[in-house]
Amino acid sequence: MYQPMRMKFWRHSVKSRANISKLLIFLLAISSVAFVIACQTAQLAEYHKFNDDGEVPRISLEDAKKEFDAGTAIFVDSRAEMAYDQEHITGAINISNFGDDKVNTLPKNKKIIVYCS
Repeated sequence: MYQPMRMKFWRHSVKSRANISKLLIFLLAISSVAFVIACQTAQLAEYHKFNDDGEVPRISLEDAKKEFDAGTAIFVDSRAEMAYDQEHITGAINISNFGDDKVNTLPKNKKIIVYCS
């Protein structure tokens, strides 16, 4: 009586381990696909130099916040450093002179949203 019970438990254990292995492989596959999808970068517009301020597109506050929250944009505060130190958007970078070397440190794969007041 003892032997069949032991064999039955062993068969059940093997089936359970096989099911767990299949489940783990399935979860690994799903998480890999989710990771690949999450790592895809947003399509950004090509670089375009504007001739004057009138050509620069404007963006609403709501759209700017959505882009920033999604991680596809950064804020650049173009005011003087003293004004920036008093108050600025959290996470904004201060570049008051666009001839400055800081411009070259801006990420190339994000939308740059510049504000001055």
